[in-house]
Amino acid sequence: MPPQKYVYPDPIPEFAEAETQKFRTELWNKLLTDEETFGNDLDNVVEVCAEILGEFLHKEYGGPGTLLVEPFTDMLLALKERKLPGAPLAARASLLWAQNYVDRDWEVWNSTPSK
Repeated sequence: MPPQKYVYPDPIPEFAEAETQKFRTELWNKLLTDEETFGNDLDNVVEVCAEILGEFLHKEYGGPGTLLVEPFTDMLLALKERKLPGAPLAARASLLWAQNYVDRDWEVWNSTPSK
């Protein structure tokens, strides 16, 4: 008999939505401090990153242990492809934010009585 594989919970659309909103706001505020890098492209940079993280949270994130590096690599590539400034900085800031908040926010989300 094959060993039991741990099955992670399915993504929670409401969590993905709320977390993407939080990420969008906090990334924008973080990158705003580097205005000379992003200039008039700040909104576009944040939107690309938020879109990619949101899609990952909706489709793949199932709680602690399921945060992958791919969405942040995708951010870097998408920003470079669109010739937006500060791609490495934005992708790194996004990854650091996710490492600090996503798993913790998931735990909080799932520990509160039903919404």
